Amino acid sequence: MPAYEVRVSHRARHLQLRVLPGRVEVVVPKGVALKHVPGFVAEHEEWLRNTLASSVWSQASPVTLPEEISLAAITEVWRLEYISGQRRRISVREANAGSGVMQVAADSDTQRFSLLQAWLTRRAKAILIPWLSALSREIKLPFASASVRAQRSCWGSCSNRQHISLNRAMMFLDPEIVRYLLIHELCHTVHLNHSRRYWNLVERFAPHYRDHETILDRAMADLVPRWAFAAEAREG
Repeated sequence: MPAYEVRVSHRARHLQLRVLPGRVEVVVPKGVALKHVPGFVAEHEEWLRNTLASSVWSQASPVTLPEEISLAAITEVWRLEYISGQRRRISVREANAGSGVMQVAADSDTQRFSLLQAWLTRRAKAILIPWLSALSREIKLPFASASVRAQRSCWGSCSNRQHISLNRAMMFLDPEIVRYLLIHELCHTVHLNHSRRYWNLVERFAPHYRDHETILDRAMADLVPRWAFAAEAREG
């Protein structure tokens, strides 16, 4: 049986088996006994082995540097040029204004991955936090503060102090999906759970949230490139 990790979730409503970068995760809804996990995994063993064998996140398939970055959230596309670092300085910058070409100056793949990930975080902060603020004003659900992180297994979170954390990987999703995820977290400022009242509030602002949730079930694996995950990039 492939090795797996167990994560208890307040959000999940059913046991879930997920293939993530370099690991397998079983999501257990709060209140479900952990004794049910081995049997659940065994029941889906064939699917798990097949998925691991064919997954682009398989350890047998090393992470490679991208030739192009497409940020679907803002319909922005960058073609990448990799050049050697000069005077021991590493940098990532637009080659010429409006060119759509970004130069990554570094001497090792490790440095190149780090530069691209840092750039992605900066781009996400510049886009997602103002987007969240504008949406907060639109639907009249205020929050205290916000940040952008590189979560590997969730799209966002909201603390009991109304601090919202957003996953930079949202930048690879279509705008309507990003909008839904922002609404999802803003609704947690009212209900810090996934109760019926919470989902009723979500539905008020995102009537088709169930369709979005279905897409998000596979989005991390299907739409987010491997280089965007720090741990994966270090292994490549």
